[in-house]
Amino acid sequence: MQTLSANVVVMGAGPAGLGAGLAAARAGMRTVVVEASDSVGGLCRTLAVDGLRFDLGGHIPFVRDDTRHRWLGELLGDDLRWVPRPVRSWRDGLRDGRYLDQRPAGPLGSPVHPDPDPPSPLTPASAVLGPLFGASFVDRHMRPYLEKVDGAPLEQIPGVRALRLMRDQAAPEGFWFPRLGIGQLMDAMAEAITAEGGLVATDTGVEAIDVGGGAVRGVVVTGPEGPVRFSTPSVVVAAAAGRAASLLHPHPPALDPVRMRAVCIVMAAVEGERLTDEAWVQVDDPRVPAGRIFEMGNWSRDMTPGETVMGFECYCRADDQDPVWGLGDEDLTAACIRSLREPLGWLDDPRRARGLMVLRLPRAYPAPEISQLAEIGLPAEILRSVDGIHLAPGAAVIEAIEAGEAAVAAAIAG
Repeated sequence: MQTLSANVVVMGAGPAGLGAGLAAARAGMRTVVVEASDSVGGLCRTLAVDGLRFDLGGHIPFVRDDTRHRWLGELLGDDLRWVPRPVRSWRDGLRDGRYLDQRPAGPLGSPVHPDPDPPSPLTPASAVLGPLFGASFVDRHMRPYLEKVDGAPLEQIPGVRALRLMRDQAAPEGFWFPRLGIGQLMDAMAEAITAEGGLVATDTGVEAIDVGGGAVRGVVVTGPEGPVRFSTPSVVVAAAAGRAASLLHPHPPALDPVRMRAVCIVMAAVEGERLTDEAWVQVDDPRVPAGRIFEMGNWSRDMTPGETVMGFECYCRADDQDPVWGLGDEDLTAACIRSLREPLGWLDDPRRARGLMVLRLPRAYPAPEISQLAEIGLPAEILRSVDGIHLAPGAAVIEAIEAGEAAVAAAIAG
């Protein structure tokens, strides 16, 4: 087996992994980013079908400061565009704000500031949101959406998750976005890593993380050219912690599976002009299979010339008995298209629409109930116990990039 050396090996080339790789390469570290799939970006990918470009889900870069805006501008140049379309929600018609933006005094009312004492991880969302807005208000305006997305009662959804969604994923005026889709940003980051002398290896999976004396000694990967061992003192895990923990050699104790939420992403093209003026709409109505619907042409007109493309994010369980997952691709696509006419009222004739693709993700993201919080944190604890392993957990695009950068800063600090 060939043996090479690196200052840091990054496991995963989604936003967190690319953020870590770029920070490391710009710091002068010998950097290797490995990705098991054939392209970078993870779910932050842009595909093209029949001349139409679309993202695999809605991925907003929530830019909060001038420094990050300049960082994006350096990577994208004039292709970084302002989209003056805030996220909205649907309740018998479109309304301003997300469900978590609704307030008794009106949408986007009094902002919620972080409490000096954050709630315990064991505090349910119902006990966090109820005192802020009133239990009956929460039951009407927030509960249906949160339960549709996470597939659990509000009393079992961690309160810290609801607060994070409320505070960290707000875009009340609009957002910055790459002209050709979120994949354009991912590709630009990968190219920048390479330009700094780093290596981005796709179709390359991590087979083992070698540990000795409580510290990382190396990583074994397998790519198109066969197995390679990288001798390295630092590994950034920008992939599922449970998967990474299972790769440690010697092996840790077996871990119990954590409840995962599945997602079906349905893409459909519609002849003619755009159906709405909206970029991303949250929908809690049970008659609509999707929890979130995005219209790609409203993110960038250059992505869908001549037609419009609708994306449906359908949250479910990877179980044939689930009313969403259990539908075949054609039936699920047809159900999503029908919902554009009734109840949403956006499409006059469903025959104008055609399916482009359905992507099924049986383990899209962890959705632990409160009783599972200790279990979900165990793989991360095991990884953190190894000197030289640094975690970059996934989140919204910019949050994930920042997590990757923070992991590299920790590696440099030792």
